[in-house]
Amino acid sequence: MMNRILLCWILFFTLKATAQTCPPNIGFETGDFTNWECFSGYVNGDGSYSIASTGNQPVSGRQVIISKAYDSQAIDEYGGFPMLCPNGSNYSVRLGNTDVKPPFPQGVAERISYTFTVPLNQPDYTIFYNYAIVLQDPAPGGTPHSTPEKPLFSAEIYDVESDQYITCASFSYNAGSSLPGFSESATNNGKGIVYYKAWTPASINLRGYGGRTVRLEFTARDCTPGGHFGYAYLDVNEPCGTAITGAQYCTAQKGLTLYAPAGFYQYYWYNANDFTKVLGTDYTLTLNPTPPNLTRYALRIVPFPGLGCPDTVYTTIQALNAEFTFKIRDSIAICPGAGSVDLTSPTVTAGSSGNLTYTYYTDPEAQNFLANANAITRSGTYYIKGVNPSGCSDVLPIKVIISNPAFTPADPAPVVYPAGIDLTGTYKADTSLTYSYYKDALATVPLTNFNALHYSGIYYIKAANKLGCYTIKAVTVTVHPPPPPVFVAASAFTPNGDGVNDVFKIDIKGYGLFKNMQIFNRQGALLFTSNDINVGWDGNFNGKSVPVGTYYWVVKAENTYFRSSITQSGYIALLR
Repeated sequence: MMNRILLCWILFFTLKATAQTCPPNIGFETGDFTNWECFSGYVNGDGSYSIASTGNQPVSGRQVIISKAYDSQAIDEYGGFPMLCPNGSNYSVRLGNTDVKPPFPQGVAERISYTFTVPLNQPDYTIFYNYAIVLQDPAPGGTPHSTPEKPLFSAEIYDVESDQYITCASFSYNAGSSLPGFSESATNNGKGIVYYKAWTPASINLRGYGGRTVRLEFTARDCTPGGHFGYAYLDVNEPCGTAITGAQYCTAQKGLTLYAPAGFYQYYWYNANDFTKVLGTDYTLTLNPTPPNLTRYALRIVPFPGLGCPDTVYTTIQALNAEFTFKIRDSIAICPGAGSVDLTSPTVTAGSSGNLTYTYYTDPEAQNFLANANAITRSGTYYIKGVNPSGCSDVLPIKVIISNPAFTPADPAPVVYPAGIDLTGTYKADTSLTYSYYKDALATVPLTNFNALHYSGIYYIKAANKLGCYTIKAVTVTVHPPPPPVFVAASAFTPNGDGVNDVFKIDIKGYGLFKNMQIFNRQGALLFTSNDINVGWDGNFNGKSVPVGTYYWVVKAENTYFRSSITQSGYIALLR
């Protein structure tokens, strides 16, 4: 089975909290590597490292600061996610790149580390981070890689005093990781298929290490033969905090949501005084109404196999006398082609407290960052988390609609003229839309008789919303025509002045309009013309009676339904 080689790890490391002081520049917020130590070198065939420190001076191209001011739109070429952590940070760090081999014959390796002392007064100290991963599988037919040979990324915690790594707080990911959430990249190269995992939250628990000095180590490396690469983006977001967040609620809040440390396999919530009843098994626990102040909750967390140890962490509800007003719009709608939606615009959160900070997500649990919150181009429901300086928070949904109105008229049942068809009856009207009716598909020739159509054809209905977005749909109308008009004429008449059948006239039954009648003798001479259906021939020509005999008539008329000309002819016998 083809080995999957870890190409690209992206890690966002976040220390969250209730306003404790964080080690200086742990989040790279000075825009450099102050207080960080950089390393560069190579990985040996057995997976060990030969790397050397360069102090706080990064190696060009290997440890790179990503700046919000300059790189906010930069996208990773394989994963398609932003290089800058989407949690609102001003800086991230790229660890490694796609170059392989030089200057070493083996795989290249990079590391950055940060040494600090865990606060003594925080017995439950947790480091939260987010990561994304991209994998490169060797090309079909390539040499298989054993696990120690594969590209790897590790986030590890080293206990300086005991001179050993903290097993349950250290995580190492290599190619072929069975963690969920991987996708195949649309961008590959000749050396293999590329897989990635977008920004994903995780955490490291340092419970019981208060007062001890520890070292964070982040390492990215290529495969040991040096033919497949791996790199990472890192970000540390301040301030620092405890394992469970969201335990604070402010004035006027009706409920709150507790957030577990992210990145674990299973969660079990309890009231700290009763472990016999499971309150929930999700990443979050929503409490509504808000529980009494100082209520304690416990959370049992179970990691993915091989990625940490099970643990139980606690939190205490804190009722704060602080304002927290968080409002967002229900929805934002634009027309397709009109650009994108900016969820970071102040108009979206108008009416909220002025001291809130916002982060943007694709899920209601606020686990998966929305990378392009300022340029949404797809319809869907997104989520905004508002947090005030006291730690009070909430997550609210907002619906983004980028589409034309939904509108589906149905072809009407056929009718027979003179019945007509009303286009307004072909759809269920939406009061938020306006409708107009046209003869053409581009909706440029309006229909004036849309509510009484008497001719078969394809007509068009345009439904438009208040934004001007519109949908044009075709409706096929079938109107069966009436029978053709019938000409009614006598076969003989007697113009003898007795008042009975003295005049020859033509009558038209049905949808026909009389235009003209002419009378001819047998030699073809024109004897009579009438343009009025009510004026017939009295048997005279030039004031004198014509002889008894047979005469020829021709009537011209119009089919008033088809608006076409009709000519009808016949013979009339004149008798005295």
